[in-house]
Amino acid sequence: MRRGSNRSFRIIVRVLNWLGDAVLCTPALTTLRRRFPQASLSVLAHKRVEEVFYYNSTIDDMITFSDVEGYWSIARKLRRKKFDLGIIFPYSFSSALIFFLARIPDRVGYATQGRSLLLTRRIELNPSFRKEHQVMYYLNLVRQMTQGRDQKSEVESKKLVWNVTEDERTRAEELLREVGISQQDRLIGMNPGATYGPAKRWFPDRFAKVGDEIVKRYGARIIIFGNSQERRIANSIANMMQKMPVNFAGRTNLRELAAMISRCQVFVTNDTGSMHIAAAVGTPVAAIFGSTNPQKSAPWGDGHIVTRKEIECSPCMKKICPRRHYKCMEIIEVQEVLKAIEQQFQKIGGQNKDGKAYEGMAL
Repeated sequence: MRRGSNRSFRIIVRVLNWLGDAVLCTPALTTLRRRFPQASLSVLAHKRVEEVFYYNSTIDDMITFSDVEGYWSIARKLRRKKFDLGIIFPYSFSSALIFFLARIPDRVGYATQGRSLLLTRRIELNPSFRKEHQVMYYLNLVRQMTQGRDQKSEVESKKLVWNVTEDERTRAEELLREVGISQQDRLIGMNPGATYGPAKRWFPDRFAKVGDEIVKRYGARIIIFGNSQERRIANSIANMMQKMPVNFAGRTNLRELAAMISRCQVFVTNDTGSMHIAAAVGTPVAAIFGSTNPQKSAPWGDGHIVTRKEIECSPCMKKICPRRHYKCMEIIEVQEVLKAIEQQFQKIGGQNKDGKAYEGMAL
């Protein structure tokens, strides 16, 4: 991230407040940079996601805020910067209100949540487009607002951006070495939590069974990831496993988490923000979906595998199963997730613990 640009035309982009959404808007930021190469490009981000945008060369500056700050306080920060154009990725009323209060002369966003009067350019969202992946939701906003510009030399980016630095890779290796993991060890990352709610979480005992089977078949080391609120889930899985995994839940910041995920051969996860980090750093994902819709939020990019069962009430998008039985997760078996992991190993040319190719291994 380049700070303190002197470019005369100043753009501010309101990015998303949640980890996964913040990662998914990075292709739109890259595209925006390509279409305004001479502009100063800044982002307005909640402090919980600011690390997503570190070392992103498309961004010149970042303004952050916290939950304790009111709309006027944030607007005053923006007003001092004298932005010419404000682009609003979220569809909330409050995000448009802040740009209005900041007196940004040109304010662009989707005409949703009754906020049309706060926008100077209103982008209509075609109902059919709501079925698209979230990456395309943000890209479409940039595409629509720049229609008519000379784009002969411009290429729309669809690549997630998360640049892991050499210092971060070194730090990750140090953390792994402290728990007895060497550079030669094969690693499988597991993320059993989900901030949104229990309807997105596969069962801890099944994660434990997957972990034990991975160790048995492939000789890999298991690392459990998660935030501080997910330590209880991570601890329960670790206690159920026959061979103790390495438990990093609540022990890393986002940058350390991403660097360690980039070190993993496969990342096994619920639909979480960490899933999108894995996709961004190039780690093959074996994702487990229940209440949410993979059409909109599957790991972005080629080669990732989603395990999901279609039932009459899915995707319900609920935090807690209204029927309290979590059938969409209950019917996903351990063997199905193991098969997805094996397929990922086959694609990267892996071998089992006896040195034989994974291809054709019986489940």
